[in-house]
Amino acid sequence: MRLLFKIITILIVAILVLSSVYIVFFLKEDNDKLNDTTPPTIGTITGNLNGTSGKIVTVFITFSDNENVTEADIYYKSANSEEWKIGSILSGSFDIEIPSNSDDNWYYYVTVNDAAGNGPVGNPSNDGSIYYIITVTESAEDLVHTVFIEEATAQWCIYCPAVGEVIHDLYKSGNYNFYYVSMVQDMNTDDNNLAHQRLEGDYNILGYPTIYIDGGYKLITGGAEKKDDVDVSKYTEAIQTAEKRIVPEIKVTVDVYYENNSNEFETNVVVKNFEKETYNGQLKVYLAEIISRWNYKTGGQIHNGFLDYIVNEKISVNAGGEYKITKNWSLSGLDPENLMVIAVVFSSESVKSYSNPTGSTEEDKHPFDAYFADATNGALVIAEGNLPPYISIDNPVAGKLHFLGIPLFKTLLKKTVLIGPTKITVNANDDSKVEKVEFYVDGKLIFTDNEAPYEYTLRRIGLFKSIFFRKHIILVNAYDDSGKVSSDELEFLARL
Repeated sequence: MRLLFKIITILIVAILVLSSVYIVFFLKEDNDKLNDTTPPTIGTITGNLNGTSGKIVTVFITFSDNENVTEADIYYKSANSEEWKIGSILSGSFDIEIPSNSDDNWYYYVTVNDAAGNGPVGNPSNDGSIYYIITVTESAEDLVHTVFIEEATAQWCIYCPAVGEVIHDLYKSGNYNFYYVSMVQDMNTDDNNLAHQRLEGDYNILGYPTIYIDGGYKLITGGAEKKDDVDVSKYTEAIQTAEKRIVPEIKVTVDVYYENNSNEFETNVVVKNFEKETYNGQLKVYLAEIISRWNYKTGGQIHNGFLDYIVNEKISVNAGGEYKITKNWSLSGLDPENLMVIAVVFSSESVKSYSNPTGSTEEDKHPFDAYFADATNGALVIAEGNLPPYISIDNPVAGKLHFLGIPLFKTLLKKTVLIGPTKITVNANDDSKVEKVEFYVDGKLIFTDNEAPYEYTLRRIGLFKSIFFRKHIILVNAYDDSGKVSSDELEFLARL
């Protein structure tokens, strides 16, 4: 009887708790909707614009609400179509691809609504009775647009290496027309924090990795621990969309001259304007290290690591004219065979964009002024130069607990922990030949391997040092047949 009484009491309490939750959350939410009578507003919108057959036009919009805009739709159609197509423009932009076999004009309008249903509010109408016009012209022989990508990354980022490898594989494939640099956020000093300024200041970045395409025209956030888990289609689609977008008829070319054994190289940039009016923009010339000196702490080398700007200045090019600039750059210990120069012309006109388009508030969206890349070109300091070898510690795996060399799970403090003998495995390759791989522990050379697979089993570290977990450092050096060297290292705690 007492047991039955306890069960009934528990059920009553549970019902009361659930009722309270419902009242507090669900009824409050319904009440908030009833009390919300303020309709959302549309701030800026692209308006009428010009398009070209076979190209993509992008409509940009800003909107706000006292609570939150929950729906934002764009309605669009060709002039000869009777039905409107519909798409979501909640992210703040929408791409309309003009068919290559059509020169019909296109129409569009936009509506927004909030959770309380105070809309729809439209611009220029909410029913298509008034619309914006995309004036379409036939595609002519025009300039090929080369896309520019800035990969926002950091050494500590566990999801960056896989994304970095995907971008690098797409670049090496030659199937996509783009150049890219890796903006390494944590490899800048207080006196040289250019990557940090670019990512935090210009892009108001939310997190790493984030891929900024054409200066923020498109962006992709997030990553994965393994390359196989990365959705490659997101990157290919974004690159191809950016390549098709309509850009001003300008062209940038960059040429680099280097004399053997010289301490500097010369960079020549020419920007040509084929428009009928003056072009104003920002010229940035990026200097990047192809095989970067920086590695991810979780393993893997960074490609095309941004070092500095050779040029970073505003330009103005008269209609039909050209802008030229020449800069000499000191190598200062840099390997000229391992350097790439990328010239990018950014528009002087900005579009409001977001580093976190899915954020619930304006602040959460991380707004920034996007200046799109209108033209890009790149050149190697030495064409077909001898690159330094690539090297990466594959095992131990950074941030995981290992037992007898097997990585089991992530540690709470992201420390790499080894228990028992552990096989150190290294991935090393070169455009010519890897001559040898050296293994160091705490600065002492313990093994040299002259052929793949490059590995060494670590059994103990000195006398009396294996009683407690202590901090140690694995360093590996890879040498190619010309003597060039690359390194990777890993800090770990061990009880061997």
